[in-house]
Amino acid sequence: MTVKTIYIARHGYRSNWLPTGPYPPPPTGVDSDVPLAKHGIDQAKELAHYIVSLDNQPELIFSSPFYRCIQTSEPIADILELPIQIERGLGEWYRPDRPIIPVAAPIETLEHFFPGKVNPKWESISVVSDKGETEINLFKRCADLWPKFIGKIENEYPNVETILIVTHAATKAALGMSLMGYSNWKEPLDEDGSIIRSGSCSLDKYEVHLTGSIEAGEEYINVPFTKRNWRMTMNGNAEFLSLGEEMNWDYRNAFEAGSDADIKLRKEAAAKGAKDVVANTSPGDEKEFESVYVSVDIPSADYRGKSEIDRTACLQHSGLETEAPLFKIKDKIYEGSWKKLVGTELAFFNEASVNKKSDKGAKESNNISSNQDEQGNMNSSQQAASHESDEQEDANEDKAKHSEKIYKITDRVVLSGLRRL
Repeated sequence: MTVKTIYIARHGYRSNWLPTGPYPPPPTGVDSDVPLAKHGIDQAKELAHYIVSLDNQPELIFSSPFYRCIQTSEPIADILELPIQIERGLGEWYRPDRPIIPVAAPIETLEHFFPGKVNPKWESISVVSDKGETEINLFKRCADLWPKFIGKIENEYPNVETILIVTHAATKAALGMSLMGYSNWKEPLDEDGSIIRSGSCSLDKYEVHLTGSIEAGEEYINVPFTKRNWRMTMNGNAEFLSLGEEMNWDYRNAFEAGSDADIKLRKEAAAKGAKDVVANTSPGDEKEFESVYVSVDIPSADYRGKSEIDRTACLQHSGLETEAPLFKIKDKIYEGSWKKLVGTELAFFNEASVNKKSDKGAKESNNISSNQDEQGNMNSSQQAASHESDEQEDANEDKAKHSEKIYKITDRVVLSGLRRL
């Protein structure tokens, strides 16, 4: 058998990301090996609930050796009843000019903190340099890891087809881009300049497709890694998190993810944003917001792919009273139609499978905050809808194999037939 599906998650919200201390010391004694905040632990549980709702669940879990990643993996391992394999090659990225280059704790120390959870028999494919890495070094480390890593899995676990990796923001991006065959992690994913998103506890998904060199109908068995074509089918998914995407990081940030400099920059940006809001708001001008669901059909140049909307994008509309209103999503303008439904329920029969482990406590939340006014003038949403196109099941399919996922909607705006201007 061949590994066909790879999930890659970033660790949850770190304790040193909280606005104020005191901050707990690294449990392992390793510099910067900080634990998750309580919020991060809650995120990890939400991720576990989401994963158990999927039809294609991971059969093996691999984690970076750093404490926060193992903590993120723990609730997933518990709910799927799987051990955690520690792969040192999935470790954090640290620049060479850093005062201290953290080296992850040995497996014996990790077993002490996570008794019965870590599989001591897994031998890591590679070890991250204790001298630090440049961006080029990081990308090469991830690119070199893949064929050896997948080969070892298929040799030791020949029946496994789906795996989960829990790692860090920079490593997550480099792993994904190298897996898809890009030459570096700064190349855009599409003509719109999209990149891999890496909010805390966000999830990516990659699925294998055989290249043209493989004849149609040939089995996946014994297909060399170099002949496998990987496609990203989930990018930084955070819809299952109660607060949505948080602490997104990508290569355009000048600092290491979660470093003191990174946190300082975020706090300064947040403070500046708050001052700008106060400076531009007159007494009595405060806006009221309501939660609505927005379903958007965005045209895509790639008919095989899915068009997703960044949750933090700005959604604006104008001329709703006309036959062809305008909608602006981020920097793109569309013309289309709309309708408003009240008291609606959406049921997706193919969202959650019950043929594997299920979790009755799993919940979904995907709220959109949209600024409404009575005039239909240009309105800005604080968050945009995260949209995924799901194929509809055949009406005659045996529904006994699936459970429903119900979205109860009190106010839903549907945008459809959008045309890019």
